[in-house]
Amino acid sequence: MRLRIASGILWTAAVLLPPHAFAQQPVAPEPIVQATADPPRVVVGQPVTLRIVVVAPNYMTSPPELPGFQVRNAVTRQLQSINTSEQRDGVSYAGVQFEYAISPQEPGAYAIADQTVNIKYAAAPPATREVTVALPRVSFEAFIPDAAAGLRPFVSAKSLMAEQEIKRSSDQLKAGDAVTRTVTITAEGTPAMLLPPQKFAAIDGLQLYPTQPVLEDKIEGRTDVMTATRTDSATYMLERPGTYSLPAIEIDWWNNASGKVERIHLDAVPFAVAAPPGGANQMSMGRSGRGWTWAGIRDLLADHWLIVLFAAAVAAGLGLIAPRVIQRVTAEHRRRRDAYCLSETFAFNRLRRAIGRRDAGQAYFALLDWLPRLNAAPENTAAAFRAVADDPVLDGQIGALESTLFGDRRNAAPWSPPEMLRHLVAARRNLRPRERRAHGSGLPQYINPVGTSNMPAHQRRRPAR
Repeated sequence: MRLRIASGILWTAAVLLPPHAFAQQPVAPEPIVQATADPPRVVVGQPVTLRIVVVAPNYMTSPPELPGFQVRNAVTRQLQSINTSEQRDGVSYAGVQFEYAISPQEPGAYAIADQTVNIKYAAAPPATREVTVALPRVSFEAFIPDAAAGLRPFVSAKSLMAEQEIKRSSDQLKAGDAVTRTVTITAEGTPAMLLPPQKFAAIDGLQLYPTQPVLEDKIEGRTDVMTATRTDSATYMLERPGTYSLPAIEIDWWNNASGKVERIHLDAVPFAVAAPPGGANQMSMGRSGRGWTWAGIRDLLADHWLIVLFAAAVAAGLGLIAPRVIQRVTAEHRRRRDAYCLSETFAFNRLRRAIGRRDAGQAYFALLDWLPRLNAAPENTAAAFRAVADDPVLDGQIGALESTLFGDRRNAAPWSPPEMLRHLVAARRNLRPRERRAHGSGLPQYINPVGTSNMPAHQRRRPAR
């Protein structure tokens, strides 16, 4: 009975209500953002390809703005970008597919979440619309194979090679010469920063001087295949004669192609260090051929006692005078050095060096340190200096420097260190004389007295000719 009543109500509503009341309102198509990680599980050090597909109805008026995808304990680099288009429910979509390679450095779970993409597209051409779309959460996992659990450090690659180069300062090594050992590791499929560093052994009798490693990543053509190179080098200074050997080097790594641990062996480097020519025995004889024994020294002093007495007197006098002279010279040098360090010239030279190194941070703070010493404006600030200098080019360069450090670098004007230094030198040349004239004390305007003289007339006679 209830079923019949409900059916009657629905039938009555269908008859009485207009047809358009049941029509579904059309929904405007929206941009679509898709994200995938392939493969979802990789060996530590191997890349996961992150694909981001961003499409919008009709077409995009500008490239979409994506985050940097910097993941903790992972190395991220951008790969290729491809334009794409498709049809969905009779609507044409156009956009871009982005690819990133993310290489995890440690085992564990990784995720990319809470990210957004800013999209500008032609919603109803020519009218445009800007929206922010949330990026879907993407996760992947990195692990170390059980067979490689003992590797310290763990290194994985498709291929890995290592070679060493030995350079000697001379063919016949002797004390004072040097031996340089250089180890170069080349790998495919892993970034250079994940390649193992080389620790050069310290050896008694040799002084070790390691250098900073050189890392280089290369992308070959359109295949996005990465070739990484790490170069470690150290120089051994030979201090004492003897026979030495630089120990062998072994590098264990995980071969992803074969799925097993492989080892690279670099041979030990033996060498001998000879004594310097002219040993101590040759120095034991004097010019007269007499041996340097106690008896010989006594005889020498007896034969030249007057010279020895004079030398002792001179040494005693110098011992009394030298400390005072050294103290005065040291104090004067310290005073001059401190005065120079507080001078405007010192501050400007430091600013010049910072600009020459193209170091924006050091250049800006060196500029702020120099302005109070120049004292060309009532307020020793960059803004006051720009106003006093009255140089549009210098004003633009200081503004570009500030934008590079504190502003949006994508929209910052280009900072040209040579252009900025040239105009700084000109502004300094124009502003420093003003300061000297303002604080300097010149001669009085009138040197000779003005007015009638009180001298007697006979004292103002003309000189005899």
